[in-house]
Amino acid sequence: MMKNYLFFLLLLLVACHNSTSISEPKKTEEDTLSDNKTNISPVVKEQDCNLDSVRQKILKDNLKSNHSDTIVYDFSLEGDYSAEGNEGKAFYIDNQIKKISITFYGESGKSIYTYIFENDKIMVEEKRHEYDVPLSGNIKSTQVVSYQIDYNGKIISNSGKGIDLDTYFILKKSIPFTLK
Repeated sequence: MMKNYLFFLLLLLVACHNSTSISEPKKTEEDTLSDNKTNISPVVKEQDCNLDSVRQKILKDNLKSNHSDTIVYDFSLEGDYSAEGNEGKAFYIDNQIKKISITFYGESGKSIYTYIFENDKIMVEEKRHEYDVPLSGNIKSTQVVSYQIDYNGKIISNSGKGIDLDTYFILKKSIPFTLK
């Protein structure tokens, strides 16, 4: 009986091993590159489509609200950008972005980023507030970093350490800079 059991286990192992070796052939470097190229295109189209839907939502919401010269778009970035969440506002005049202000909340403090858009440059101010006790809201210290970038994210000038360009690139993918 023991011999039959061992024979059955051996047969099962051989069968499982053969079935995995029959699976897809290994990909060459060229195959992998070609797969990556096909995967890039839908991602870019999805981002463009997402910006278009955000743009349409902003315009639609503005039709319902008061007809002032400034359009305000309240937003929150999805993802793990801060432990306690975030909230932001984008301001448009003549269908062009003029200002973005976003606050990231954390257990030990909060950061407020302000972007002022001009013709060919963006003035950025990052204020990082540290709480005296976690989640207290009582600010113990503040660090301010100011700098200028172009619309591609290239630094023109800066006045401190710890510049955060990643947030700008996330906003650029999430918030339309023009409404038409």
